[in-house]
Amino acid sequence: MKRAFAGIALTVFAVGCGGDAAPAKSAEDVPPAEAPASAAAPAAEAGNDEKSAQAAADEAWAGEGEAKAAPAPEAGGKTETRTMEVIAAVVKENRKPVRDCFEKAKKELPDLKGDMVIHFVVDPEGKVKKAELNQERSTLKSPAVVDCSLKVIGALKFPPSSRGMDTTVNYPFNLN
Repeated sequence: MKRAFAGIALTVFAVGCGGDAAPAKSAEDVPPAEAPASAAAPAAEAGNDEKSAQAAADEAWAGEGEAKAAPAPEAGGKTETRTMEVIAAVVKENRKPVRDCFEKAKKELPDLKGDMVIHFVVDPEGKVKKAELNQERSTLKSPAVVDCSLKVIGALKFPPSSRGMDTTVNYPFNLN
């Protein structure tokens, strides 16, 4: 369960400026299969600690360290209260209907399994204004499961944004 939540934390992204673009990936955001060789290599190898640290520093974008250390910027003197943890909690509380979509389709397709990543945008009031399958990150693409799941996610109600911003999310479902 903790591993699944860690996976959620790594794949859920928010874009506070209202755009659909995901933030730039850093070495920590990239799964091991996509990570550059220097980021995937263990830093603790004998004699390579200094080289690994330098390689990681070379791959970081200018200002990355300061950006990661700084708190989220405030708009109008407010800090966002609709965090990724809050969004994950709402989806987690409502995951049974998505599981039901999967179980219904599995009756007709017994070998059905995989990961489904739903990309959705929550408007400032907390309504889902767009929901779709993230084709690149999903291995389960059954139309019956996807369509049903999109209806479930589209009907969810999230807390309003304290900053009046859209929130973009990629939420994974492991359906095995």
